[in-house]
Amino acid sequence: MSFVIASRFVAALLAVTAPVPPVHGTVIDGFRAPACQRCVGHRGVTIATTALSPVRAVTAGTIVFVGKVANVLYVVEDIGGGAKITYGQLTQSEAVLGAEVKAGDPLGVSGQQLYLGVRLRGQYVNPLRFLGFGAIRLVGRGKVIVGQ
Repeated sequence: MSFVIASRFVAALLAVTAPVPPVHGTVIDGFRAPACQRCVGHRGVTIATTALSPVRAVTAGTIVFVGKVANVLYVVEDIGGGAKITYGQLTQSEAVLGAEVKAGDPLGVSGQQLYLGVRLRGQYVNPLRFLGFGAIRLVGRGKVIVGQ
């Protein structure tokens, strides 16, 4: 998936609704695209946040998965156009499978960090760039603040 195509999708998405940061916090582990489907990488970003912080839907969509994988709680939201947002490392979730959510709707509660990932037509993309969080600011080397 080229960045140009992803950028056009973001522009169309943002024309409908502005994305909402899922939590307030600092990105402590950035996106690293895997070289292949089963190769090593970090397919999203990890955001350090205060324990028990509310996790909010970034944009409108439909909840397509709520459950644990390897004993870690995840919520996956289908936002249309072949794009899905994954929220992980939750301690609890109010999300209901099949429910329609709006930007800012509560999805659950974080631990001390939140995993945020985006897949576009099956390909992992950098969630911060894809979701248009271009206004994030650098905080020291390799760290950014999301939602502040």
